[in-house]
Amino acid sequence: MNKAKRALIQIAGIEIEVFQLPDGTYVMSQSQASKAIGLSEIRFRRFLSEKSSEVSPEEDLSFDKFSISGTGRQIKAIPANIASDFWLSQVSKGNNKAIALVSACMQEALQRRCDTAFGTTKTEHQYEQQTTINREQWETRRKYLREQHTNFEFACKTYGFSCASTHNKLTLAAVHKTAKELKELEIIQGNKDVGLNYIEDSDELQLVANVKKHFSRYRKGDVNERIHRALKDSHKEKR
Repeated sequence: MNKAKRALIQIAGIEIEVFQLPDGTYVMSQSQASKAIGLSEIRFRRFLSEKSSEVSPEEDLSFDKFSISGTGRQIKAIPANIASDFWLSQVSKGNNKAIALVSACMQEALQRRCDTAFGTTKTEHQYEQQTTINREQWETRRKYLREQHTNFEFACKTYGFSCASTHNKLTLAAVHKTAKELKELEIIQGNKDVGLNYIEDSDELQLVANVKKHFSRYRKGDVNERIHRALKDSHKEKR
């Protein structure tokens, strides 16, 4: 049985166990590929099952087991490109951890090429540090946007406001767009299958989220009064 060398790497602050096969190929385990984006190994197996119906006869999605040098462990290895295909497939499904990881890696790849073009020298630690920050900031923004929309919906139900019409009034007042128009913006910028507040952060959607935050905190006032007050409070925060 072939022996594989083992190493630990950091990808956007996520520690991943990788292996080098005797022929120089880099692989990782199915569980590692899944764990990196917060999923169980069974999700990767389903991905392979779906992918097997799409590949050409020349492609082989059956992977060998390898022993790890210096240990008694064995892994069913998957090539690094299959792991990245899995993460990319989860992006299309709206998996926030996958989106954050893939986005951060893409930014790093572009940054490296720009640095090379302009003769800028950085250490591996600097690249990894910035990629980690990018991933964490992305996840933090998404969490904030989700929380504010959830609070907004709860406030509407609590005070007997129509969530849909209130949402339209709020977005029109904040960014002069209806919720439908913002949804179209989402389709352009992100994934049409996920909610309005789940798309890539932009100044307009950030303002909408901030207005929702203040709107949800007020205990008095009708819809129009709350929106007017929430807009004022949101603009004060930016100063």
